[in-house]
Amino acid sequence: MPLHSDELDDTARAIEDLELKKARLLREADEVDLELRCARARHGRLLNLNAPIYKLPTEILSDIFMLCQQSPGPKAMNVSFEVLASHVSSMWRAVATGTPLLWAEIVVKVRPRQLLAAKVLERTLARVRTYLARSGTCRFTTALDIVGPFKVDEILAAAAAHATRWLRLSIAIKNPPAATLELWQALRTLHAPALEHLSIWLTKLSLGGHLLADTDCTPMIFRGGAPLKFVRLSGMALGCLQPPLAHVETLHLSGYPLSYAAFRTLLEGIPNLRHLSLHRMHIAPRPADAPPVRLPHLRALRVCGSLENEAAVAQPHRTLAALHAPLLEALLLKDCDAFGAQAFPAVHTLALHGCPFSAGEMCRVLRAFPALATFRLDEALPDILDLLGMAEDADARGAPPWPRLRDLAVTQMESGDVGLLCDMVERRAVLGAPLTRVLLDRRSRVVLRKKDRLEWLQKTVLVERHDGYYPWPEGLGYEDNDEGFWDP
Repeated sequence: MPLHSDELDDTARAIEDLELKKARLLREADEVDLELRCARARHGRLLNLNAPIYKLPTEILSDIFMLCQQSPGPKAMNVSFEVLASHVSSMWRAVATGTPLLWAEIVVKVRPRQLLAAKVLERTLARVRTYLARSGTCRFTTALDIVGPFKVDEILAAAAAHATRWLRLSIAIKNPPAATLELWQALRTLHAPALEHLSIWLTKLSLGGHLLADTDCTPMIFRGGAPLKFVRLSGMALGCLQPPLAHVETLHLSGYPLSYAAFRTLLEGIPNLRHLSLHRMHIAPRPADAPPVRLPHLRALRVCGSLENEAAVAQPHRTLAALHAPLLEALLLKDCDAFGAQAFPAVHTLALHGCPFSAGEMCRVLRAFPALATFRLDEALPDILDLLGMAEDADARGAPPWPRLRDLAVTQMESGDVGLLCDMVERRAVLGAPLTRVLLDRRSRVVLRKKDRLEWLQKTVLVERHDGYYPWPEGLGYEDNDEGFWDP
């Protein structure tokens, strides 16, 4: 018989009893911890109820949340306002989750480094479904900004289940070509009776020197119908994901090759087209025996060429010459180095950016816009300032070019152009065609101030600030975050 056997049994039982007692005490401690947290939470809620903001009716607090969401927050903040508000307190969470409009903007932004994280698709899909559920019956917008091999079909399928509430859809994908097929499969037969805005940016097409011989304008997506007013198609989207265009008023095309016949068929098939934007489009020249593109309702036109690769992009002045738009009121040219002999008698607003025209080209520009009232330019074309102050007659007593010109907007002014601007303003006043307003960006104001001419200019005309960005089209009514026209 082992020595001290009784003592060993006693200590073993003592250890077992102590372990049971410890476990019981730990459970009691956990229970006390839970009660303490609940008491503190209740105490905090009672304290919060005494705060002035908690005395506001929930309807007013909901409106405040909406205003805060629309206001720009800190750039470093990666969490949306509606999520932050729903984590402040139980009352704020109830108000936030009970305000459907707070959750009516679904944004999915994915970058390559995020693809390394585990379950990124599952988390993103769960967030999309949460927003869809909390937005209730409100119309909602969806924006996908994807870089890398990220599958979007499940996300689109989740949103498409609520297609009757879709108001705006924006998709920007730099992805393998499989994304085009995923988009087509998800959107091809949808009926979206409230969808007004569609923007699709896909990876640029590798041209290979070929132009499309013809185009079929039959819708490839939203075949069930969608009353689209604004459509932007870039890259492969124009060739593979064309939506119904019958009701479109604003059209933006970018980076795709079209024969002249295809270009004409596409545009003339949109009866109510009022705003057209062409961004580095590859359009074949108009054949000598071909009729022009007739756009009877067009009011605003933007054309961006390419100063680096003219062989790949049709020269914008040739595209302009192929358009017949008798009611055109506003024209913007970017990265163009030539201007044809056509005239625009109804245009009252002209903007030139990155257009290093020669002297002969500038003279054609001056003759082409007899009714011009607003002119916008940048540092690429300073010499036209000198021409704007010259009288048409040799005796310097006639009217200057564009006698109806009243507003001038200048961006990125160089110090050497200060004298040209001030002299032009002074001479036009003497010639009886004075400017009434000059708009300057920050750099231009700084340059004028350094030359001690800003104060003189402010005493001569109304000087206002602007950032060089012009919303397009004017009066859109909401922020367009996919504007790629100004990208390099």
